[in-house]
Amino acid sequence: MIRDAENLFIDKVAGTTYGTSAKYSNIVANGGGGSAYESPFLAVNVSVAALAGGNLGIVVQTDDAEAFSAPQDIATYTVPAGSKGDVLAERLPFGLKKFIRLKVTGSAAIAAGVITAGLVLDADMK
Repeated sequence: MIRDAENLFIDKVAGTTYGTSAKYSNIVANGGGGSAYESPFLAVNVSVAALAGGNLGIVVQTDDAEAFSAPQDIATYTVPAGSKGDVLAERLPFGLKKFIRLKVTGSAAIAAGVITAGLVLDADMK
């Protein structure tokens, strides 16, 4: 799995950043908008220590405006407490607009783990 800095939503951010209030990731531009014939994967990795303190909820949002004035939720994923390594690799669903971001929320204050999330073209989880 190759990660490209232009396609990273979250780049090695301490899990302690996330609590029960939603935090938003970096925005990734999706060209002129629209879905690819073969959608990229959303890949999430937890390193250093296992995710501790609560589950991590990840909502993929898309909008035609970079300011996300009318975001649309297109997918929701949960990374359970105790997860470590490559913990999620799911193809993005159809319906993408010009910009994509993640809304990340902990079910409780996250006490450990370093999180990286981005778009990748392959997701060999072995």
